[in-house]
Amino acid sequence: MRTVGQSIFLSINIFLLYCILDAIRQSREENPNKRTHPTLLILLAIWPCLCIRGLYGVMSGVLPAFNYFNPDNYGETGLKDSFLASEYVMGTTMEWVSCTMLMLTYITSQNDLKKADLQAEKENKDPLVMEA
Repeated sequence: MRTVGQSIFLSINIFLLYCILDAIRQSREENPNKRTHPTLLILLAIWPCLCIRGLYGVMSGVLPAFNYFNPDNYGETGLKDSFLASEYVMGTTMEWVSCTMLMLTYITSQNDLKKADLQAEKENKDPLVMEA
């Protein structure tokens, strides 16, 4: 069951890469003289971390060396150092790096148009003047 869930997560990440690249392509087509939005670049930078995390999740369900339930991964005092290193590098670190970088999107999106501004722009109206 765990392997299926991690496989779905990995599949979603592959689709996410397609969506990010497509959004970047569309952005460049619509605004050829402007830079790509920093939020898209952050999402693109996060993708490898999420992919590694997904691969590790699948490997932990398939390969005994990465599985918590394998007794060979335990020593006299608990989990072996090699198992902990793989868990921290491919699991926990990837999650924390992704989380931290996702929080950066708050900063990169602060000057984006708000929903009301976008609607007014579509209707060619001033966003500060609302109809009664």
